[in-house]
Order: sequence, then C-alpha cells, then structure tokens
Amino acid sequence: MRSRSMMTLGGSVLALALAGPACADDTPTTAGAVDRLKGLTNEAIGSAKRGVGNLTEDEALKAEGRAQKLRGQAEQGRGRAKDVRENALDQ
Repeated sequence: MRSRSMMTLGGSVLALALAGPACADDTPTTAGAVDRLKGLTNEAIGSAKRGVGNLTEDEALKAEGRAQKLRGQAEQGRGRAKDVRENALDQ
C-alpha cells in the first residue's frame, strides 16, 4: 500500500514537470516528448521510492520503486522511438 507521502511526492513531481517551461509556450508537443516526460517523471518517483524504502528498510517500497523506475526507462525508450519514426517520416 502506498503511503500518503509517496502519493503526494508523485503528484508534486508531475505537477512541477507539467508546469515547467515546456508547457508555457504554444510549441506543439510530440507524442515522443510526452512519453519521454512521463518516463522521466516515473524514473524520478521510482528513485525517490527506492530511497525512502532504503531509509525505512521497507522492501516492498524498494521493489515498487525499482519497478516504477524501469517503467520510466521503458517509456523514455518508447518516446525516443516515436521521435525517430516521426523524424524519418518528415524527411
């Protein structure tokens, strides 16, 4: 079960990521960029969960953090692949 502080941390990281300069202008956002941003967010949250799990010796939280970080890495890879495909089609 997730602790309230971890859910708040995840929401805060996502809110910061979405409120950043990337969304401040009217630049079109590619599907690859969205996946990469989601991946970075999941990696950061996963790393935080692992850190808290290490501090509290909570093996379940450490495992959840590792899994979320891996999901984030996969999302980033998917985003890069979408960008490569999109760039190839543009040429």
